[in-house]
Amino acid sequence: MSDLMKKLFRQAFPDPPASTEPTPPSDSAEETVRRASSLLLPVTAAYRNRLGQCGPTPKGAFWVSQHTVTKRFDILGRAFDPADIAKGGVTIRDFGCGYGAYFDYLKSKPVMNDSTYVGYDITQTMLDACERRIRDPRASFRHSAKPTTTADYTMVSGTFNLKLDADEGAWLDYVHASLVLLWETTKKALAFNMLDRRQLDPDMQGLYYADHADMVTYCRGALSPDVEIIEDYGLPDFTVIVRR
Repeated sequence: MSDLMKKLFRQAFPDPPASTEPTPPSDSAEETVRRASSLLLPVTAAYRNRLGQCGPTPKGAFWVSQHTVTKRFDILGRAFDPADIAKGGVTIRDFGCGYGAYFDYLKSKPVMNDSTYVGYDITQTMLDACERRIRDPRASFRHSAKPTTTADYTMVSGTFNLKLDADEGAWLDYVHASLVLLWETTKKALAFNMLDRRQLDPDMQGLYYADHADMVTYCRGALSPDVEIIEDYGLPDFTVIVRR
């Protein structure tokens, strides 16, 4: 690994601050995400290369079209409390923000009145694109593979889809651990989408397809009993909303 890549991954997976607290067990969610750095290295390279080829566009983030991106964002938005949709005043975390498409979608909506948006990503070139394009003071961006602050709402769109050659079991462990860390720092609702195993395309190598029933069962057991699944919206994925 080059010195530059080592530096970027040290930033994305920072060492915890010195503490007198006991070291977390090796199977803790935080440790699982830290161990996933080797899984994420080729994913980061793939997104960096794709952005270089296609620019800050849906295709630059491996999406099919702006239409499919917007449709997924519409579904994720069902996580918002109606009062917050109307008046804003909330914090919104976009985990795996890419080039900032979700902020583009949100910026003119009432939910962003007096609200703040924080985009997280592990691909520095994606964050660079965000900061070049988005100068809105309501938006900020962080290079990290795990949450570092709390938020009222956490949105995750497409972040867990590209696994490349990663082992499926290890990838699912990473997804589960990430969801735990996100939920622990989410005050109101967490919404995420996953490719649906029932619609697996054998020609699409390197994608991760999740079992919808298993994912709902996991969320109800590990996160909250208040879990909603949204399916059949014309795309090969499902959306899970977890509420307090």
